[in-house]
Amino acid sequence: MKRRKFTYLLATMCLVAVSISGCLKVQLTDPQAMFTASEDEHVIPFTASFDATLSYNPNGGVVSYLWTFGDGASGTGPVVDHVYQQDGVYEVTLTIFDAEGQTASTSMSIQALNPLPTAEFSYTPRSTMEGELVVSASELITFDGTNSFDDEEVVSYEWNFGDTETAVGPSVQHKYLYPGTYNVVLTVTDNDGDKTTRVEKVCVIGGQPCYADITGDIPWSNE
Repeated sequence: MKRRKFTYLLATMCLVAVSISGCLKVQLTDPQAMFTASEDEHVIPFTASFDATLSYNPNGGVVSYLWTFGDGASGTGPVVDHVYQQDGVYEVTLTIFDAEGQTASTSMSIQALNPLPTAEFSYTPRSTMEGELVVSASELITFDGTNSFDDEEVVSYEWNFGDTETAVGPSVQHKYLYPGTYNVVLTVTDNDGDKTTRVEKVCVIGGQPCYADITGDIPWSNE
């Protein structure tokens, strides 16, 4: 009885050993696809370099490399470059082939970022007092954000004048009722929904408007 149990145990151990050996053989002979990327996140347009020289085949060499870049383009070779022109998330896939026709694949996500818009604005009229730009209280000021730009299109302009008043549009007008220093904020949004903000201080003084006649002369009138 003991002999029969020992024989059964020995047979079971042999089967396990054969099974493990078989698994190890498969693992050791399968090609392994591996690669690195010079950039996995960048503002477009940009060139990403991909290097698959880390890929290997324990049972022989890798004979070919096939790349797909996620934007419809493809390439071949152990080291390739690819230019991303449009923003988005792209899945880059490497497939390698050995001499026996076996393949292995691996993938990586590349995030191509949309460039942020640039917010710019100016305002008129304004004067210089002791080296500082100033405007006058009760003066109608024009704020112009049309110099803002984007790689595609700026679709909205939002203004905050720092005195609880706001406005929208590329060019707007505003009047400050009280002297003081105000933070004027322009926020522009592009067609991808990305935003950029620009802040400038506007110094408002009391007295006559900047465009007023401050000579004291009385304008001529025929009335």
